Amino acid sequence: MNWLGLLQDPGHIDQAIIHFNEAKDRIEKRSSKTEVSRLLFNALNKIQTEWVLRASNDKMHQVKAFQTMILEGLEAEARDCFFNSDALKNLAAFQPQIMDHDTLRRRRSRPDVKIGSDLIKKAAEEHRKLRTAYDALFTQRKKEVQDRVLKRAAGLLYVVRSNIAHGEKTPYGPDLKKKDRDEQVSTVVVPVQLMLFDLLLDYANQKLFTYGTLAPGKPNHSILSGLEGRWGRCTTRGELVEVSGLPIFHWKPFGSNIEGQLFVSPDLAKQWAQLDQFEGACYKRRMISVVTNAGISVANVYLGAQC
Repeated sequence: MNWLGLLQDPGHIDQAIIHFNEAKDRIEKRSSKTEVSRLLFNALNKIQTEWVLRASNDKMHQVKAFQTMILEGLEAEARDCFFNSDALKNLAAFQPQIMDHDTLRRRRSRPDVKIGSDLIKKAAEEHRKLRTAYDALFTQRKKEVQDRVLKRAAGLLYVVRSNIAHGEKTPYGPDLKKKDRDEQVSTVVVPVQLMLFDLLLDYANQKLFTYGTLAPGKPNHSILSGLEGRWGRCTTRGELVEVSGLPIFHWKPFGSNIEGQLFVSPDLAKQWAQLDQFEGACYKRRMISVVTNAGISVANVYLGAQC
């Protein structure tokens, strides 16, 4: 069983979902990639908080805790998905290599002053380590190499998180070019964050909570009937209303108990675009937490949207 199903209540996972859904809102509004990445880091941080509480090791250093969560939270199949993804490949290959702005500041690097090669090498150390580990991944299929890739990827993501948090302020004046650099880096980081959110939460992107016409025996079930998968009863929290003869769900973690069905299928990942089009502009697909017989799970749902 995935660690998520062992939790007693959604707790910080609901908070992670709220940040994730806000990031999805920003993506649809074509907001800056940096802002999307910031929200996704907030989501991953809440998952990390729940992970640390479960591990009963709240004294673990933040970077170490993040690395440990990635190392232990991704099971064999999830690791293979991550290692073979374009998201990880593009992050490892990104040029120029991502530099740690904390290192630059401690070495008194000034805006608009050329950075020396020695300092570039020092500041880009985490990215260089990831690239070296990634290059060895497909020639040395050893667990220690795989662990090294996960550790280096987590370390580099934490560098990006810190870079974004630092903003553009320096002791020597604003670093006006940093905004553009953060945006470029976030372009390759966001796909990695989205993938980790999915994998850490037990393939949330392969799950759909249905509360209306898509469920078995309902008028629109044919949209899903051709997909291989399994159905099961579950509950969530929120509000269910009817508009123009159709049910509309609003997720509220402390709302009323709402019964529905959970559809789990690897085929869903390839079907989302068609399902989004079918649901139309009055619905938006987001994540929620649900409770099944096996415990807590995270799934997609079609929420009511302004249209």
